[in-house]
Amino acid sequence: MTRNFSTVLPSRATVPLLLSLLLLTVAAGPASAAKAKAPKAAAGKTASAKDAPVVAPDDGYTGPMPADGKWLKDEQGRLYFVDTFEKAWGPVQRLGGRMVRTRFGIPIEVLKEDDKYFYYKVYRVAPVASEIHEPSAADVRRIALSYDVKTPTGHRLAFTAWGDGLPRQGQWRNGFDIADMNKDGHLDIVHGPARKSPGVPVIFLGDGKGHWHRWQTRFPDAPYDYGDAAVGDFDGDGNLDLALGVHLRGLLALKGDGKGGFSLMSKGLDMQYPGQGDDASGFSSRALATTDWNQDGRADIVALGEGPRLNVASSRDGSSTVARSYGPVVYLSQADGSWVKKQRGENSDTVFGDALAIADFNGDGRPDFLTGTNHSGLKGLLHLARPDGSWDVVELPEIRPNASIWAVAAADFDGDGRVDLAIGYLASELTWRSGVDVLFNRPGGKWERRGLAVLDGREGVTALAAGDLNGDGARDLVALTGEGQTWIFVGDGKGGFTREDASGIQQYPDRCRGYHVALADLDGDGKDEIVAAFAGEGSSVYDPDLCSTGGGILAWHAAPVSTAP
Repeated sequence: MTRNFSTVLPSRATVPLLLSLLLLTVAAGPASAAKAKAPKAAAGKTASAKDAPVVAPDDGYTGPMPADGKWLKDEQGRLYFVDTFEKAWGPVQRLGGRMVRTRFGIPIEVLKEDDKYFYYKVYRVAPVASEIHEPSAADVRRIALSYDVKTPTGHRLAFTAWGDGLPRQGQWRNGFDIADMNKDGHLDIVHGPARKSPGVPVIFLGDGKGHWHRWQTRFPDAPYDYGDAAVGDFDGDGNLDLALGVHLRGLLALKGDGKGGFSLMSKGLDMQYPGQGDDASGFSSRALATTDWNQDGRADIVALGEGPRLNVASSRDGSSTVARSYGPVVYLSQADGSWVKKQRGENSDTVFGDALAIADFNGDGRPDFLTGTNHSGLKGLLHLARPDGSWDVVELPEIRPNASIWAVAAADFDGDGRVDLAIGYLASELTWRSGVDVLFNRPGGKWERRGLAVLDGREGVTALAAGDLNGDGARDLVALTGEGQTWIFVGDGKGGFTREDASGIQQYPDRCRGYHVALADLDGDGKDEIVAAFAGEGSSVYDPDLCSTGGGILAWHAAPVSTAP
């Protein structure tokens, strides 16, 4: 279960520090915190006898201030005041000596403590002078030109709803998989539990005609939560099994019997169970994929870390552990049903995110993977497998500057036999822009960037999938945005695309964010359908009407405009 730490704010002086951390580590802190009462400052109460009040210089300082306006100077000449951190704000991690790390990940130097407060120093940091250079007119033109896209528009496809029986409420995030789970010849949708809806994973059985119903499955007891789902045959018995990325907790693997029954096969996976200590301190993921990484005939799991987060309490002694989950990990399935973990090394990666694509990018016959990144500016997103099961990280210079990559897809878009990349970005160059780029795979490890779509603002492209919507053999591309829009690009098989007006597909109501999209031939006619999941929630402070339903799962069938019903 995801912890909810809504409570009162610490003192006024520490609020800027806490907010700065929260903005870096989570998308949004508790909205109710802004109205809470702050503990009273304790300026000077525990100062050394040698530390006398001084007058601070007038240097433009705008940081935390002592409540009484009096600064102290330590033996090294640094100005500070003493503030309090209320213990009721949650567990801390004692680092040794006087240092304590709060549950927000901020280390503080404690001078003393009592039953209610930690008393600690807040130092005055003088502003750093910097010279800001305004971009030249030539720079502005050059940057604007780099975002100029020339994708033609067209109207050759019409879409009809294909999701009768799929949920239209609930936060269906972050990902799902499509496979024939009950061996009836029709593809099914496999999803973890919806966010804030405790329960087991959900499998929607399809009939090949756009109708779905929930399979009456039997799952073992486990700490399920939202995240991602991926399907594969982990033990080689011919029945499809299920891998789950569980937010904050880790990974689960479930062995399927092909009849709706599942049992745990998670030995060797990172997974923290409530009540067993150090909950949520290890690796966890919201982006999974399955592939036979070591080519032994059994499917393995590739997972991308979901990133940094708040300290989480240990159930053993009330202290806390710094929780972080960076980099990709490969879990190799073993003949006895256990798993062996492979990674590049402790803290060797800073990449984290919610997007992952598997393909053979260099044509050596081994699967490689491409990741997204929520850490803006990273370009080492391509991971090429080595014969020993490790992988090399390859920089992609063509990724736009200062970009977060929230969505990725892989396919041969130009028919040259090499797998190309599609990336959905949010980039900051003079202003914020969101868009889709295709990076064409060229000989010699080179990549050629071509922009397909761009819009101003921070909406972001949040999901991508490649497939064949019209049955012509060329790869098409579908994108979802942070405002619930669906973009469709029909490929010509030579690297060119036409952007469809997507009649029959409307923006998702109340701007629910698109979290995952997949293209698959659901009716066996040789053309792919679209399945997409949306989620979100409003805030009393930010936007109370945002995604009022929580989200849902939709599917669409494509037909030529001339024959569409």
